[in-house]
Amino acid sequence: MTGSHPNGTEFTRAQRWRRHAIEALIGGVIGAGFGFGIASFVDSTGFERWTIAELASLAVAFLLFFMGGFVLVMSASEARWRRLVAFRQPGSEPPDRDSMLAVRRQGVIVTLAGPILAAPPVLAHLGLSDDGRAIGAAAVLAALAVQTWLNWRLYRTSDELVRQVTLLAGAVCFWSGQLALFIWATLAKLGLAGDVDSWTLVTLVMAVYLVVSTWIGFRRGLDQL
Repeated sequence: MTGSHPNGTEFTRAQRWRRHAIEALIGGVIGAGFGFGIASFVDSTGFERWTIAELASLAVAFLLFFMGGFVLVMSASEARWRRLVAFRQPGSEPPDRDSMLAVRRQGVIVTLAGPILAAPPVLAHLGLSDDGRAIGAAAVLAALAVQTWLNWRLYRTSDELVRQVTLLAGAVCFWSGQLALFIWATLAKLGLAGDVDSWTLVTLVMAVYLVVSTWIGFRRGLDQL
């Protein structure tokens, strides 16, 4: 079975798989490096001092940063992105320039989400002074404001399919999260389950949104983005 490069030349399935394997290997090496850095930091600050929610938030943050970075690296070259699309959906139309701009903006947004989510637990374990914690909080809030603005811009300039996916993912996360939170709060109030802190709830919300938005995106035809 063969496909086509954007320039019209033919390539075999083996060639497509080889390119995909090389890209996966590069991504794996980079991801392993970041993962080792995170593990080293946690170990240096005392693993026993970290809660399960904090460690889980670091894992989710790493995944977000890796996914966003991968999109940015692949979309930096239109030819490389088109090869990726052609590999995943042979015979599909190559993305236009507006689509490429949306892809890059999405990559920036997802990449920013990683450090924003990781920053609070990391800052909490650095032993900072009151002023240091205040400066750290201000930096996190500033980054969050930038990401929120980029999200709004992406939503306003995206096509109808992307808007539908965004709204549907938000609705599913809201209703499923509300239901799960009510059930857990009921059990906790009656002494049948332990209560949870706010950071645990944030981590759960982010993890659920990551899974739901990815799943809805694939089901609605955005798996090439």
